[in-house]
Amino acid sequence: MTLKPSLDYDDVADRLGAAECHGFLAGLVCASGIADQKVWIREIFEAYDPKDALQSAALAALQDLYAEVQTDLNSPDLDFHLLLPEDPASLRERTEALGFWCQGYLVGLGIGGLPPSQKMSAEVRELLEDFSRIANVDFELDESEEEQVAFEEVAEYLRVAVLVLYESLQPVGEPAPGIQ
Repeated sequence: MTLKPSLDYDDVADRLGAAECHGFLAGLVCASGIADQKVWIREIFEAYDPKDALQSAALAALQDLYAEVQTDLNSPDLDFHLLLPEDPASLRERTEALGFWCQGYLVGLGIGGLPPSQKMSAEVRELLEDFSRIANVDFELDESEEEQVAFEEVAEYLRVAVLVLYESLQPVGEPAPGIQ
């Protein structure tokens, strides 16, 4: 799995929990269409201080991440990708990041205002259950080629699932506006 060159896992991970933050922002956007910056700053930073250089750098990375999520989810080319570590990261590290991504995504959906389950289609409910299962799985890995392929297939399944959920929760219309 290759990430788009504009988003690099290590650059974001230096300032944030990259996978979890990316999942969180994707969940917010899927649930609400647009995410109020005040909401996600409050969720990610316990106490944001604009005078703190590290927090300011992290916020700048988050703003870039949010803008990319917004753009990718609205792309007619289905450009959205999960922000996960690539090789040479171990399969264990990549799999743990995938679990954190799913956890962040589910939290983002909840905070973004996911509708009650009885108002969701059976397909949407099933996809959300899959995210929950993957977020909570403790993987036993042996770094085999078969395990690598299985990881790639799960990551691709989740990527497509996010696009399906976004389309289901944010019906086609005008693209969502940029950062607020």
